[in-house]
Amino acid sequence: MNMETKYVFCDESRQDLLASKKSITETNEYICIGGIMIPAHKLDQVKADILELRKKHNVYGELKWGTVTRGKLDFYLDIIKYFFNDDDMDFRTIVIDAAKINNDKFNNSDQELGYYKFYYELLNHWIKRDTFYRVYTDQKTNCDASRLRELRRIVNISCHGTEPVLSIQAINSKESVILQIENILMGAVGYKYNWGISGISEPKNRVVQEIEKVLGHKIASTGKNVRKFNVFEIALQEGR
Repeated sequence: MNMETKYVFCDESRQDLLASKKSITETNEYICIGGIMIPAHKLDQVKADILELRKKHNVYGELKWGTVTRGKLDFYLDIIKYFFNDDDMDFRTIVIDAAKINNDKFNNSDQELGYYKFYYELLNHWIKRDTFYRVYTDQKTNCDASRLRELRRIVNISCHGTEPVLSIQAINSKESVILQIENILMGAVGYKYNWGISGISEPKNRVVQEIEKVLGHKIASTGKNVRKFNVFEIALQEGR
């Protein structure tokens, strides 16, 4: 049987809160680790389509949540519409309450280990054993250079006899438009979780509202089997 190959492009936001809780505030408490999954054969088409949107709006440079501004709002709204109109692209993110993380107790005081445990939670409940995957993460300096190899090994072990994850590799987000789209979607989730209805950026609020309009409900934790736009809020016990 010929197994399909899919690519998963992953990124994270507010990961600094994993290492230190000093930065936690009412509007800076929830961490997101997310990804976009796409069939390998669709990559070139998506790149070409996004290039056309860039030309239409005259917007170039790296796409990211931090550049959602009034002058680029129509472009980013078109990016959101494009994602939801493409049945082959799926998004998933986990949401973590940083105030409830206890690396000393559960991760041998190793926040990097805790970080990759959450990455495991993102991938383990998403991948299927009848598909091959190549996973790409945004570049990050690790104290332990074997983290990505170990993550791949553990995820494959959880698949009970199969090894669907062919590779996990770090890449520069500037070189991947899919990773940049993921950053926009994940940024919207993190913004809603951290700011609620009190977000101070009108353009960012509009992007959140556009996503919620398409979904037909507020951005919040979804059921496990929701495919297109899956949000999993990890229910950590206090001090986990």
